[in-house]
Amino acid sequence: MMKRILCSLLVLCSLFSCALAEPLPDSLSLRAGESLSFSLPFSGSWDSDAPDVAYAEGDTVHALQEGWAQLVLMNGESEFVVDVEVTDPVPQAIRDAIAIALQEWDEVNEKRLDKTKKGNKYIKWWGYENIGWCGAFVGYCLDTAGVPLEPSDNWRKVKPLPDGRPYSLREAGVPKLRTGFTNMERITDVPRPGYLIIFGAKNYYADVHVGMITHAVDMGNGLYQIFTVEGNIGGSTVKRFSFLYDSKAEDIKTNMSYLPQEEWTEEGVHYEGPRQTKSDGKKYNWYVQAICQTWQ
Repeated sequence: MMKRILCSLLVLCSLFSCALAEPLPDSLSLRAGESLSFSLPFSGSWDSDAPDVAYAEGDTVHALQEGWAQLVLMNGESEFVVDVEVTDPVPQAIRDAIAIALQEWDEVNEKRLDKTKKGNKYIKWWGYENIGWCGAFVGYCLDTAGVPLEPSDNWRKVKPLPDGRPYSLREAGVPKLRTGFTNMERITDVPRPGYLIIFGAKNYYADVHVGMITHAVDMGNGLYQIFTVEGNIGGSTVKRFSFLYDSKAEDIKTNMSYLPQEEWTEEGVHYEGPRQTKSDGKKYNWYVQAICQTWQ
């Protein structure tokens, strides 16, 4: 008797789940990073003319980044076409911060900057000289764009935010930034535009550097191509980088790798995998330690 009741409940749950699934429409508008499941008109295989924008598997459509894609469901006898628009959910203030960071990169033109207030606007913004100014660079860009910043020295006691509004901390120290974002419950392994990315160095320090993600390409199965702009790098200047990041790596300290050289297509971008810190005659490979959500 009990088995019959359980079977009946399972059937009812299955019917209820099917009833909840909306029929697949012929046009969709999704946000980047969003996935939705639908009731399909028939079973078949999928094709996408822009798989880097949107694709489908089974009964689920996945939106990756801003743009348009046409998905086609096929089974040899029938076709069903779905036009997908993917919109960018990135807040305007964060977009502005990215634009400012890229403008700073363009203006600096990889010239070496000193570590004084007189010759380095990012250090002048922070107020302290002779520092590793990578954190000051991203803070300057966010602040200039109007993103609210938690006051300095509040990194220990900052609380989780009630919503996903743009927010960061007025801190230059990389460990303080990671602690602050951890306390705000804004640490993730999914890269998004405008997020801060913190690097560690294996067998050296857990927090050695921070940059800003300008955009990221979801390559599936937890693998991303990340583009960054970073200050106080490569001889105390501003540079752009691109590399592969494996968010599902069994060992976090091996989660960075090189993009195949034939895909090094953007001018001015340094396509580097696991960069290194050199100290006391030794080399320490970098890895992605944390990704900090400046918005949600």
